[in-house]
Amino acid sequence: MSKDPIKLTISLGFAGVLTLMGLISFISLSQMTVITEQMADLLTETNAKISAASTMRNSIRLRGDTLNKMYLTDDYLKRDELRLEISEHALQYKIARDILFTFRMSSREAKLLDQLIQQTRVAKSFNDDAADNLLSDKPPQEIKEDLRLANTARHDMLAGLDKLVLLQEEISQSAIKDSEEYQKTVSDIILFLSLAAFFIALYIAQLVIRETSRKNSEIHFQATHDELTKLVNRKEFSHRLKSAFDTAKNSRESHALCFLDLDKFKTVNDTCGHKAGDELLIQLTRTIKNHIRSHDTLARIGGDEFGLLLEGCSLDKAVEISEGIVSLIKSHKFKWQNRIFHVGVSIGLVMINRDTENIEKALTQADTACYAAKDMGRNQVQIHGLNEELAKNTHKELAWVSEIDNDQVENRFSLYLQKIETTQAHSKKSIYEVLLRMHDDEGALISPENYIPAAERFNLMKDVDAWVIRNALQQLSNYYKHNPNNDIQLFINISANSLSNHSFTEFVIQQIKINNISPNSICLEISEKNAIKNIDQTTNVITELRKHNVKFSLDNFGRSMSSFSYLKNLNVSYLKIDGNIVKNMSHSTTDKAMIAAINQIGKVMNIETVASHVEDAFTFNQLKEMGIDFAQGFYLDKPKPITAQIESLRQSLNLDTKKH
Repeated sequence: MSKDPIKLTISLGFAGVLTLMGLISFISLSQMTVITEQMADLLTETNAKISAASTMRNSIRLRGDTLNKMYLTDDYLKRDELRLEISEHALQYKIARDILFTFRMSSREAKLLDQLIQQTRVAKSFNDDAADNLLSDKPPQEIKEDLRLANTARHDMLAGLDKLVLLQEEISQSAIKDSEEYQKTVSDIILFLSLAAFFIALYIAQLVIRETSRKNSEIHFQATHDELTKLVNRKEFSHRLKSAFDTAKNSRESHALCFLDLDKFKTVNDTCGHKAGDELLIQLTRTIKNHIRSHDTLARIGGDEFGLLLEGCSLDKAVEISEGIVSLIKSHKFKWQNRIFHVGVSIGLVMINRDTENIEKALTQADTACYAAKDMGRNQVQIHGLNEELAKNTHKELAWVSEIDNDQVENRFSLYLQKIETTQAHSKKSIYEVLLRMHDDEGALISPENYIPAAERFNLMKDVDAWVIRNALQQLSNYYKHNPNNDIQLFINISANSLSNHSFTEFVIQQIKINNISPNSICLEISEKNAIKNIDQTTNVITELRKHNVKFSLDNFGRSMSSFSYLKNLNVSYLKIDGNIVKNMSHSTTDKAMIAAINQIGKVMNIETVASHVEDAFTFNQLKEMGIDFAQGFYLDKPKPITAQIESLRQSLNLDTKKH
């Protein structure tokens, strides 16, 4: 496994600094101890040698003085006593000399000692002869001669001892000098190691500061930019839009806000897959950025939707830039696997100036103008205010969502349930997904794709979510009244509008209490796209409701590998694998490997996996062998009205009860 080179460098650097500091401490303590011991030994040895030499010198002098006293006295008895003193001084001399011999000697010291021994023998002979003659009857003239010779020999011995003492001092000074030089060398080594440790630590500190700064910039960039296109995201775009609105209010400066919605982008996604769609978005982003001005802001605010803020821009210039974008994208050829695709873009434009009421209204106007551009044939620019009739029609088409609480509109809605089957024999969970259906005036079902995006766009889907949760929990509560011991769990989808609604968590908790059901009975399902787009809000909602034991599922998981990086921050109980991956797994080893990877991640994180869009037995058996926990699809169960599904479940339970 490869490691981050920066982290590795920092780790090695710190290890190096610690090693150097340890080495410095070891050298300082050990070598200083050695030097101290050596100096102590040297001092002891030198003092002992000098002391022995001093004793020898004193013995020589005392022997000479005693011999002189013998000569000066005429009392033979006194001379005999003094003769014994001379022998004692000679003995002291010998003892001191023997002590001197016990120490290590250099060649120069040994040579001087040899000379001193010879001189000692000569002097002893002269001293003994002179002392003995003083006790005899020899003539005075001979005795004087003997005394002179003895005196000369003593001077020679003293001179030799002086040389030995001087040599000792010289050797001591030399040893001290060597010790000082050695100590200086050790100090230089310690200084070098200290400087090395300092510069390594300084380098590491700079590296850490630089890396921290880079990481902070990276985190800030990730928080304010879209991961795929590297454009600013919806949150950052709103921030810049507010700043532009403030400048427009405080001055006569005007700005242009554009909504861009790609046409035929879904064709590329459905035909060639999301990888092709991602590449197309990157190419188109690059094309648009090369066309707009350097200080303009292009943002990705949805899957194939973009926002464009042209600051300090007149209407004519904004139209020129927008029409240029339409022309560039219309002429763009997207090549993928030997196929060529052409896409387009519809742009809604609104000016922001001192007359603009607020940002929300400007966004709505730009969005409405974008819808108008699509309705008028796509691949064109529509300016808000230039086609009021079309804008009114667009609002009229979406008016039903704003009246979601009316009985007449509620009668258009109905709830369906689809069974989520377990693949494990030991599991006894009864899990269903709650599906919302809408009916037109003739009673025919309307596809959710035709009304949910519009409701989300105008922040009205939260009311639809509230209706679904309220009615689903009422049905569940009625079911538990007749079947209190049965374990059933409902998966309920929630939109991005609900995630950003501050009162949503309180509403869910309130409905659980009103209907007197266990929080474990519901699992709120969030699409991967909405979870990542609103990661902070999603995390807050999950964290708050998990405190009350409400479970969560991440829907359409696996559309983008980037979702894995966010998963560790989302406390979910289920991963519902994207249906397109499941449908393709039979003939795509890549999709099969993707499912295996998701399953492995789920096992590691203790998250159960659900495979959606299971449409045949072969796919179901493959999922079962891979260890996927649950499966959902038309092969296993088709959606049925919630009342019919609950009645079917109740009858099944009654049959099981009769059997037992």
